Amino acid sequence: MRRRFLIAAVVLAAILLTALSVHALWAPWSGTAQPASDAPPGSATLTGGTARETVTLTVATPVTGATAVDVRLAPREGASGGPAPVVTISAVLPTAGHAVPDHTAVWAADGRHHVAALPLMMAGRWQILIAIDDGDRHSRLVFPLVIPR
Repeated sequence: MRRRFLIAAVVLAAILLTALSVHALWAPWSGTAQPASDAPPGSATLTGGTARETVTLTVATPVTGATAVDVRLAPREGASGGPAPVVTISAVLPTAGHAVPDHTAVWAADGRHHVAALPLMMAGRWQILIAIDDGDRHSRLVFPLVIPR
């Protein structure tokens, strides 16, 4: 009787650990980021940064097809400003071997860098690549973005 109880406890613990592991692995990819308060409805907003600035990426429509993309750069406390850097945006879907060529973002008067149509040709776990070049430094950031089926 004691042996059956021990086997049942081990099986139950294994099932629980498996369920927690699956949840931990898949939860970060279960959807897209929440939009910022000034972002269009249905958009995805992701935030990252470098040593000099906070970088906010907004994807207007995170679905298959061409979508508008905005990048905002906000200097960190103590960082000196300078001329507007060149911001380049591209995307990669590693699981399918797809890549979107570099798109140079257009600087807008409101301080954002804009690409009108970034083509995301299929559903999956995309990586949005942001390159920032201001002459003195070259920064690269990678933002994960799920495009639902």
